[in-house]
Amino acid sequence: MNNKPKLLFTSKSAPLILKAFDKGIDKNGLIIENSTKEPVLTPDNEEININEFGGLKKGSEIFIKDNLYSIMKLAEGKI
Repeated sequence: MNNKPKLLFTSKSAPLILKAFDKGIDKNGLIIENSTKEPVLTPDNEEININEFGGLKKGSEIFIKDNLYSIMKLAEGKI
């Protein structure tokens, strides 16, 4: 198993973490770039609703959904 550190967040801490990365949440609940108001995308080019937000990979801005498929890809080092 890949033991590299990863950052995962709870729903309560998500808005604070997003603010630290200059991201926001639009009226539809999508995570967006504050500067452009464009949705952020996962490595699979999917938009992320705040309710699906699972975390960020350390040292990057790779957004991860909170579902088994995404978490498995992260654990396997495929993200």
